[in-house]
Amino acid sequence: MSVSDSWKLLVFRDGKVLRDARELLLEFRHTLQSVCELSDFASGPARDALLEALLRCGELECALADAGGDSAQIICIAAITDRLATALLSGQAPEIPGIALDNLEELVSRSIVGVSPPEGFSYYALHPLDCADLLSELQLRPAAAAVIGIRSIGTTLSAVVRGWFELHGIPAERICVRPDGHPFDRRLNLSVDERCWIRSQSGRGAMFLVVDEGPGLSGSSFLAVGEALLENGVAPEQIIFIPSSEPDLDALLAPQAAARWSKFRTVALKPTRHIPQDAQEDVSAGRWRNVVFPCASDWPASWIWTERKKYLSGSRDHLFRFDGLGHYGTAVRRRSQLLAEYGWGPAAEAAGSGFTAFPWLDSNGVAQQLLPVKLAPARVSQKEILQAAQYCAFRAEHFQTEVQDQSALEHMARTNLERAMGIHLPKDFQLPIERAVIADARVMPYEWMVRDGRLLKSDASCHGDDHFFPGPTDIAWDLAGLIVEWGLDGDGSRVVLDEYSRIARDNASPRLPNYLVAYCAFRLGFSVSAAQSITDSAEQQRFAKEARKYREKLGNLLHTSTAA
Repeated sequence: MSVSDSWKLLVFRDGKVLRDARELLLEFRHTLQSVCELSDFASGPARDALLEALLRCGELECALADAGGDSAQIICIAAITDRLATALLSGQAPEIPGIALDNLEELVSRSIVGVSPPEGFSYYALHPLDCADLLSELQLRPAAAAVIGIRSIGTTLSAVVRGWFELHGIPAERICVRPDGHPFDRRLNLSVDERCWIRSQSGRGAMFLVVDEGPGLSGSSFLAVGEALLENGVAPEQIIFIPSSEPDLDALLAPQAAARWSKFRTVALKPTRHIPQDAQEDVSAGRWRNVVFPCASDWPASWIWTERKKYLSGSRDHLFRFDGLGHYGTAVRRRSQLLAEYGWGPAAEAAGSGFTAFPWLDSNGVAQQLLPVKLAPARVSQKEILQAAQYCAFRAEHFQTEVQDQSALEHMARTNLERAMGIHLPKDFQLPIERAVIADARVMPYEWMVRDGRLLKSDASCHGDDHFFPGPTDIAWDLAGLIVEWGLDGDGSRVVLDEYSRIARDNASPRLPNYLVAYCAFRLGFSVSAAQSITDSAEQQRFAKEARKYREKLGNLLHTSTAA
């Protein structure tokens, strides 16, 4: 590993899960059948149902394409995706032939497929209609439109872009591709059929629109598609990149990214207008710290562009947080509601467009108070430590899940320690699973609130299953996080483990040392990566301080851990 690569640490995980293809199909068919039975598509609930059907169809189309399914089957599913996208754009019933509904089961020939959550729909408040809003503003009028979606999310976005042109009388077709290779240097190997399609579209003077979220850290997926088009005779002026945000070309990590990207026209999506009606004050991108903390010196570090969208209501009595469109957000919201039911978090209810509403003020109209940011061991009471352990026991019981493979998490720990500190973990380093859960994954002191002497947990439902590590894992991850982030000494750690063990009937002590190492390895990678991807010097200093803390903790741990 070269010095220049020593900071390229692992923080993003592959969220792909294996699903039974026919189970996916049944879920989609149920949703589609409900849509086809609707009569009034002007109502909000009807449009929500149509959006859910579009999301599920795009998900199914992507999964089949990634699995190398039969091309005729994929074309049939893609045609339904297109019909649903057009219906969402027009506000009309989708024109789906009855035969398509009757024969859906025949479209799936594979039993198991991989499903990757589309990050924009799941985490970043990207609405499919944002593409239509942009195109309506640009008023593009090419002779024809050739739309290329980059999977995963490109399946759905490309259908919306194609549908917009169709509704405006412009011939439009689409394909979807997935570049592969190293994340910072992806390449696109086009099939014979895809090359023929490109030449045909170029021959009729089509404008090529490349659609995806991102461009992420490297920009290499967009570049792979753009350069594949150039190699197949498409002129640069015929190509438009449509990412979900304006890229900082100098910060992209692909080789010669700025020079390569500058060959193409870029038109980024605008911030979504599809938000709750009473969402007035944007407190995303770290701005929530202005509201919560009395002075900037108390601010925790924030990797700004990875934060979920958050708004305060006009009266500042509610917080709206984006939890995900359709079924992506429903799963997160259910966790929030379960936390509220058992007294561990604030009430939560759906607010539309993928947002969840939480009360921001308490019953007396006083802003909820957080624990001190610089929580020193001497300031943590026995009562608070016991409550935090009880919270972990609650998650171990109520947020159970299945984890079949920890190899990616173990690989992250090895890679980050090797690249950042030159430390090699033994080959038999393992993170055993005894209590698999959707972890909280954010147990820092500033994530807790105190009301009437009881701890409440904020932001406790989305980070344990997002696109960062750890993903679903053992509850030992959260126990390790408490010990590290609260600065607990040996006695404090024993109190946490003993209380957790008493309630959960699970002795986590034997597996904790390796989880402490893995936790710090991830947080070190997160801090270093964040500092490299942002330009604000104050934020960089905060992350540098965080990185020093985790390096020091790792140095101490590796003297005593079984990982040493």
